[in-house]
Amino acid sequence: MIVSDIELYDGNLIHGRFAYKFFRNKTLPIGNILAFRAPMLVEAEGMIDNEDLINNDFIYSDSAINFVWEIPGLNSFGAVAWQRLFNTQIANILSTQYLNAPIEVDGDDLMVHKEFEQHGIIQAKGKCSVSITYSKDNVAIGHTAINIVAGKRAPAFAYSTHLSEDQQQGFMKDVIDVFYAMNDDMFIATTKLTL
Repeated sequence: MIVSDIELYDGNLIHGRFAYKFFRNKTLPIGNILAFRAPMLVEAEGMIDNEDLINNDFIYSDSAINFVWEIPGLNSFGAVAWQRLFNTQIANILSTQYLNAPIEVDGDDLMVHKEFEQHGIIQAKGKCSVSITYSKDNVAIGHTAINIVAGKRAPAFAYSTHLSEDQQQGFMKDVIDVFYAMNDDMFIATTKLTL
């Protein structure tokens, strides 16, 4: 579902289960995803990543496409494995259909291999994403965002995709479609075992 009433991503949305609030009786057992365009400002209160907290590495973007998901039945290891598979799908879509540039998935980061300038520094490649996931009570909750415009407060390695309005809408729809196709296919695979 694409929503337009979230004006800022501050990290708090994924501090607990949120799908029912948006989907009500359409909440699916295979998981649900929201997509929205909003600036990001995630400071200590909204952080769930200890490494980022220790390094005071807060998240900022002038404009980003945000995807948040909730998937029942995944422990912490499953949540991270699913996140990395999902981010790989996002990288494939972004690389081939929107940026026409190679994208490497490095852990949970999407690294665009295309020269760009940020803060007056020419970079050979840059990180266009932020992503986090965790599992609580056997439910995976996560966030992946893609910078449209990283902005002046973002670090020098932050890559801006500069997707047009039409591209943003198409990209959100494409990623939502792959989310449901991927989760539905995984669920079906769990039902066909004979043992």
